[in-house]
Amino acid sequence: MFVNSKEAVAKPIRITRIVSVILNGVVLNKLATQHGHDVDAMAETLMLNLSGTVQRNILSHEVSHVNHSLRKEIDRRISLSQAIYC
Repeated sequence: MFVNSKEAVAKPIRITRIVSVILNGVVLNKLATQHGHDVDAMAETLMLNLSGTVQRNILSHEVSHVNHSLRKEIDRRISLSQAIYC
């Protein structure tokens, strides 16, 4: 079977949009408090609780990219909010 190499490459803009959808409406300060500011635990919780629609839209080869980008974005947003309140 021929596999188009373009399909097997995770597209950064697509990954960014998926992460944005996952974080839409999430109150990060509350999530951070619930998980002791553990970014990995927060990302895991969000990934495990995705709606069926979002789950179906993440291609199998994109899961690790989405997870990594989600952790980075959570960390960035928490750091930003802490800098604002200090």
